[in-house]
Amino acid sequence: NKSDVKSLSTHRLSCASDIEKCHFGDGKCIAKSTNQFIRRYAKGDAKIGLPSFDNIEVDDITLINSPGPLWISYTLKNQVLKGFENATIISLSGLDREPELNKFEVKLKIPSLVMHGNYELRGRGIIVYTNSSGSTKSDMQNVRITITIKGFIEYRNKKRYLKVYEMAPIFELDRWILSADNLFKENTDLTVLLNRVINERWVEFWNEIESTILPVYTRSFVNLINKFVQAIPYDDMFLPD
Repeated sequence: NKSDVKSLSTHRLSCASDIEKCHFGDGKCIAKSTNQFIRRYAKGDAKIGLPSFDNIEVDDITLINSPGPLWISYTLKNQVLKGFENATIISLSGLDREPELNKFEVKLKIPSLVMHGNYELRGRGIIVYTNSSGSTKSDMQNVRITITIKGFIEYRNKKRYLKVYEMAPIFELDRWILSADNLFKENTDLTVLLNRVINERWVEFWNEIESTILPVYTRSFVNLINKFVQAIPYDDMFLPD
């Protein structure tokens, strides 16, 4: 009803008042303002439909699937990604009055990006056979991300809203630490050994899985960003010209 719409609009304006507004295209100001927003709204705001981004659900990921006489399948399930609440925007460009006319780019850094959940491991080799499941934790440390984003403007209730349809992230990180329990039910020592080997040779393993894991992360990022930018009219985020 009209009173609910008016109350929602009033709440949106009050939320916007504690975040510095910028002119269209002022990348330096927008980066600063976005960092204020991250600190203020990491846990979201249900009243205006802003989701939390300190716990991001990630689709199941099959990291390894090599069928054949000697085969192995390793799938991550029920994964949750934490760490974006500690992100710092380094630079942000392209948020002009007509954002659909160009790509915009975001560069950010995150001290620790942690994904935790469950795994399923199936494998058969000459000596070793395993059929196990358990908990897993993946910690990507000192992450730098450059994201190229494409979006378009859509109209609702005579207001302009930004909608993201494509993202292309580039990941850089200083360290990747993976832990998975119960990999080999009958041999705890072998579980410990495999975890240690992966972490000692993490660069090789990361290079193998990066092309598999990034598209899944990207889908989660697109969904998350759209929940934010679809909650507040695009023009309301900026100062009038």
